[in-house]
Amino acid sequence: MRKSGSADFVYIISDALSSLKESKGTTALTSLTLGFSLAIFSLFVFVISNLNGVMEGWGEKTQIVVYVKDNVSSAEAMKDSIMKVAGVRGAEFVSKEKALSELKGALKGYEGILEGVDANPLPASFEIKVLEENNSPEGIAKVVGELKARDWAEDVQYSREWVEKLASFIKFMKIAAIGVGVFLGAATLFIMSNTIRLAVYARRSEIEIMKLVGASDMYVRAPFVIEGAVQGLFGGILAFAILAAGRAAIIGQVPSYLAFALEMPFPVPVFLLALIMAGVVMGVAGSLISMNRFLDV
Repeated sequence: MRKSGSADFVYIISDALSSLKESKGTTALTSLTLGFSLAIFSLFVFVISNLNGVMEGWGEKTQIVVYVKDNVSSAEAMKDSIMKVAGVRGAEFVSKEKALSELKGALKGYEGILEGVDANPLPASFEIKVLEENNSPEGIAKVVGELKARDWAEDVQYSREWVEKLASFIKFMKIAAIGVGVFLGAATLFIMSNTIRLAVYARRSEIEIMKLVGASDMYVRAPFVIEGAVQGLFGGILAFAILAAGRAAIIGQVPSYLAFALEMPFPVPVFLLALIMAGVVMGVAGSLISMNRFLDV
């Protein structure tokens, strides 16, 4: 007689838990493997996220300096003209007097260099910051081109080499993060699927009998999927524990100027939930891969 849906569910859960209990060593090894894989990948994500944040912060400081011709329109009118340029985030006017004051501050202790200079030789200027989406070699070049077209602009300067190197470095780090993620994900799936496959082969006689009496593929897969999900759950929790313990152990040994790389870039509850979900997904995926191979044979 066919079991009811609730009876099927109870059987599937009890079968999965019994299998996990009987193979504690394998379950622990699989969860630990997944935990270390997730921890390594998460550490890489930490470093990339924090480094990317720092690099973007530096990028926001990238300035375009527009030197202003003498005897032109008011600073407010020029600022309004600058702010109409697509991609400009802000503009600060630096008067001739302020520029000279800043130069004297930079030459503190060597003010004698300026002795004999009667008139202020420095031009007024605007220090301009661009929007984040325009903070690229192409975006900044476009902004610079429009600023140079202003009739009151004497010269426009910016560090092209710095901008290009910054953009290239951020792009490289993002590609590296994707590469490491794909590699670790594939390696973990391979390990988990083969580990679960061993469990499937160990119970192949039982599975064959279930198939002979009419059990569907989904019914056969279900206990193994639950096993994979439980192993993934433990793996996610282990990954969090490994990261927390590792960070606590090495944070004091890291130079202060590099400590930012180990900062938690996400809220702890969100990060823990993400690790658990990632572990469960990996566990279920590994189970399905193993079962599909077995059932297709």
